[in-house]
Amino acid sequence: MSVVPEAVTDPPSRVVAVEHWFDVICPYCYVAQDRNRILREHGIHVVEHSLQIHPEIGPGGTPAGPRSGPSYEFLAREAEAAGLPLRWTDRIPYSRPALAAFEWLHKTNPEVGERFAAAVFAAYFADGLDIESLDLLVGLAEQAGGDANALRAALASTEANDALTRSEVLAHQNAVVGTPTWIAGGQRISGLRPRQWFDDWAATLIR
Repeated sequence: MSVVPEAVTDPPSRVVAVEHWFDVICPYCYVAQDRNRILREHGIHVVEHSLQIHPEIGPGGTPAGPRSGPSYEFLAREAEAAGLPLRWTDRIPYSRPALAAFEWLHKTNPEVGERFAAAVFAAYFADGLDIESLDLLVGLAEQAGGDANALRAALASTEANDALTRSEVLAHQNAVVGTPTWIAGGQRISGLRPRQWFDDWAATLIR
């Protein structure tokens, strides 16, 4: 009996990682999911961190202002190019519970945390749902493969919030003050840049 040898590929010479900070209420971060996809397509490991960019927004959120002008036109174009539905709501929600849930899930299982974050982004920006809802967050976490009961307990205690606080401390240590922000190769990149820019940046990082 003949045996066909398995294909062997050379492992990458080094693992390239990019640190990325986001908030689930940030529309630029919503579109930045596409930029992270570009980095991953180049074999770059994207390490996700959350940061509450509007701590002045408390439970219940705040009314949103007019969604018009060049910035919103830019976001609409970029979201469409990335295949991401974009629906504006009349309120900006309190994001801390969702971010705390992400940090707790991500610590437990990074892949579950990343699926959860994507689901929260879609719930808010595509479906216009209330991402302050504990039931919604727990449901999305369960769909992402997380432990719903354990997450409820973590959110009811200080465990999940403490995980978010640690992420915020790390952001401060790295001079991250806004989202989205990427750090790699001695560079700190703030704000959403064109798709081609990220393609070029990824090429320089793995060179």
